[in-house]
Amino acid sequence: MELRIVCPDSCPYDGEAAFVTLPTTDGETGVAPLHASEISTIGPGYVRVCNEKMGQVDRTFAVSGGYVQIASDVIIVLADRAQDLALVDADEVQAKIKGFEDQLSVLSENDAHRAYLYNEIAWCKLLLDS
Repeated sequence: MELRIVCPDSCPYDGEAAFVTLPTTDGETGVAPLHASEISTIGPGYVRVCNEKMGQVDRTFAVSGGYVQIASDVIIVLADRAQDLALVDADEVQAKIKGFEDQLSVLSENDAHRAYLYNEIAWCKLLLDS
């Protein structure tokens, strides 16, 4: 099968896969060759890629949400954000969380910027919780 993970500003993965798990909003979905065609929404979670065989995860990508299209052994994930967890620097992510929390501490309770900061913290935690 072919898997493409596409974001507005990058394409974190474009390659072959023997099996893929996806964090759909209906629950985790496994995709093997000859899977039925479908389009689904995905939520925050992990796309796990098995290059050789099912059960042997070779790559894991955090995704923040979006859509997936499965058709003719081609899986296209359109994600708001996606990050290969092998490239995550945990110390850098922890520092970002601290910075976002510091910014939150000086905002009023009704400041609209709080939602943005909460989303950034949730994304950072997703990167660390694989």
